[in-house]
Amino acid sequence: MANGKIKADTLEHSTAGSLDTKFVVNGSAKVWVFATSDVITDSLNTSSSTDVATGEYTFTFTSATATTNVAMTGTVLQNNNYIIGRKSNTTSSYNIRIKNTGNNGQDANTGSSVHGDLA
Repeated sequence: MANGKIKADTLEHSTAGSLDTKFVVNGSAKVWVFATSDVITDSLNTSSSTDVATGEYTFTFTSATATTNVAMTGTVLQNNNYIIGRKSNTTSSYNIRIKNTGNNGQDANTGSSVHGDLA
């Protein structure tokens, strides 16, 4: 297998071409977490979780973001119809709510990520 090169501004693969590193830096999730209710089972840049209420959790970052203007995505891993939404965020944490179709808080397994610049 041939080896690619790493340059300061470009990643180059031996057969698949090259990519400007700004796409890697700017395009990758800066925080992600998978949690069973409020228990973190796997994560990147997530130091802790807090169970705020039924279906509401706060995840705290290990390294802060540069601004609160970040994009957060989330999924709920259950067979029922749940809605996930970001309630609030700071540069060091974000809070999510999970609700069922009756608009009631619902504990569930969840995965979420934050895209933005680190401080």
